[in-house]
Amino acid sequence: MPSGEGQPLLSQSDLQDVRRVMVTGDRQSLRSMNSETSDVANELRKNLLYIFYHIMANDIIFFTGHPALNNFAIFALTQSIILVQPTSTAAEKQLGATVHGIFNLIAGMAFFGALSIIFINKAAHQGIHFKSVHARLGLVTYILLFANVLLGITQYWTPYVYGSVTRAKSLYKFHRVIGYVSLAFSFLTAALSSTTDYNRSIFGMKFSVLFGLVIVTSIGLAVRIRPQKFQFKFRRS
Repeated sequence: MPSGEGQPLLSQSDLQDVRRVMVTGDRQSLRSMNSETSDVANELRKNLLYIFYHIMANDIIFFTGHPALNNFAIFALTQSIILVQPTSTAAEKQLGATVHGIFNLIAGMAFFGALSIIFINKAAHQGIHFKSVHARLGLVTYILLFANVLLGITQYWTPYVYGSVTRAKSLYKFHRVIGYVSLAFSFLTAALSSTTDYNRSIFGMKFSVLFGLVIVTSIGLAVRIRPQKFQFKFRRS
């Protein structure tokens, strides 16, 4: 058995704290996590409402599911990242990881649905794939997102695939970095959707408005990031 493989992620005292939070609903922990998400969530909702207004103001067709699911997925992904920022105790981390995983699972399914819709729609109309910058960046974003979800699941639930719990934990920082990059790409891809021919002729969303909302949301998220959670160690020469 590789070194550390049989070591538990949490001690018995930590597990007792986790049960206290999960069973009794530690209000202080939940309130702390909720306060961190409220401001960013409000800014993100403004962005989503702007997009959904333009989507729903037109006829609902098969393609409508692509932008609708993508925007719902971005909301879920953002919430999953914000929720784990204020966690510090073992109980909060366990609760945060659980909620983080649920939101990521929801986001992953929504992203997959959006990707499936655009592929089917393009095939039905014999359209050219990855013609626009929006489409190309979207593909890169999907790949990063799905790869990072897989990394997060295996790190947390099956750490032994990396040889030991310790080795799995050492990769957490990369999971976090890829998560932030993926979210940034998601925001930018959503903003670039306004440059597509379909948006110009049907939705009429303006890039300046979308990009402005993305910047405001990004700033709100950036100030809540805990740099110490990255745990990068640099060697001194």
